[in-house]
Amino acid sequence: MPELPEVETVCLALSKILNNSKVSNIKIFRKDLRWTIKDNLELDLKEKILKKPFRRGKYILVPTSKAHILLFHLGMSGTIKILSGEYKVIKHDHVKINIETEDNNYFTIVYNDPRRFGYIDFFHVSKIKNHFLLKKLGVEPFEKDFTIEYLQKKIYNKSKCVKNFLMDQSIIAGIGNIYANEILYKANISPLRTVDKLNKEHLKSIIVATKFILKKSINAGGTSIRNHLQPDGKLGYFVQKLNVYGKNKSKCNKCNNVIVLININNRSTYYCSNCQR
Repeated sequence: MPELPEVETVCLALSKILNNSKVSNIKIFRKDLRWTIKDNLELDLKEKILKKPFRRGKYILVPTSKAHILLFHLGMSGTIKILSGEYKVIKHDHVKINIETEDNNYFTIVYNDPRRFGYIDFFHVSKIKNHFLLKKLGVEPFEKDFTIEYLQKKIYNKSKCVKNFLMDQSIIAGIGNIYANEILYKANISPLRTVDKLNKEHLKSIIVATKFILKKSINAGGTSIRNHLQPDGKLGYFVQKLNVYGKNKSKCNKCNNVIVLININNRSTYYCSNCQR
């Protein structure tokens, strides 16, 4: 599933063309995503002016000039392609949006989703805080509210393992399995350690590692594991810089110990038992 860096990469690409751009046409080929695309999306979105998009957790939100939000959720395998010129529809394309920019350039935005776990929604901005996908999201990793004090409140009276804690979207928005592995390796914390055993130094290390790993991945264009492609079709290159994820039986870059693979909540978990305590 695309995580924060992959979604941010797409959002940054869209921001280059979506800033006072007009929707000239929209075509829906398939409505059968995780939640069915609304029947009136074509009518509601056509002729609207799209503003600069932003990201919330793993969701892309595109404001319009008429106080509405166009929401994209990539799900497990969704991709957004940005194209110029003619486009021939391919298998698993769900939505095609044609836009005209302020300087009269024309682009096509295509949402493709083979596994159909994603979603596209359109709603009034007044509903953003109570939207069913957004209302329970936790703090953003790059915001000032992501502090030791915030994490201390969230771990109070809890005993879940730290990896599950990091992946809980109601606590920290945007972190999935790949980056939880990489963050804990960077922070030298075992994924099996329970949150009631984390002190201030551990929490500080988690914050520093989270920002470092996510920023590094965004700069590299995300991680191309399975389905993720950047909107221009290029692969994300952070996969070349992964330290533990997918490295079962490889040597640790820090100590030469062997990376091990275990299962936590049915998710592959990689770590160095020597470095991560």
